[in-house]
Amino acid sequence: TERPKATVNVQPAGHVFIRERVTLTCGIESGDDWNYEWYKNNNLLRDAQRKKYEISNVDQTHAGDYTCKGTQSTGRIYTHTSAAVTLTVSAVKVKPTITSNPEGAGLTGNTVTLYCKLHQSAGWTFYWSKHTQSSEKETITNVYTISSVSPSDGGQYWCRAGRGNPVYYTHYSDALWVNVTGE
Repeated sequence: TERPKATVNVQPAGHVFIRERVTLTCGIESGDDWNYEWYKNNNLLRDAQRKKYEISNVDQTHAGDYTCKGTQSTGRIYTHTSAAVTLTVSAVKVKPTITSNPEGAGLTGNTVTLYCKLHQSAGWTFYWSKHTQSSEKETITNVYTISSVSPSDGGQYWCRAGRGNPVYYTHYSDALWVNVTGE
């Protein structure tokens, strides 16, 4: 019979930052009661024998190619080794870029949309700050819309992104001035 296939899933996917938490999961397409083996750069990880391999405080020594495979407790059935998943670890915090549409000034009553651009992998929540607000507003996407703007919406805005638990935050973006003009 054909041996089952194993696959590796990484959260957050692929590119991570120092001090983030990373979870690798070994998925096996059929059967139960598997014993798991994890490999980094084709070397057996002796401390990783569960379906999930978690790195709670990632650093650059964790970068590499990860694979897994499973054997059933009888030892007679074993899976194919999974395809490798590459984990890249960056030491430098990223800094998003904030832009607006329209650029520069918005007319009273119109909509102004802010964008927080981050050229990294997925899974981010975005946080928006304004110089007159004491707390951040949170969005799941990188878009923050101010409907029917008024002069009080004008001012400096910043954004940053975060992901994971505990949350890993990027740097704040540079400030963006939003000017609201009369009709």
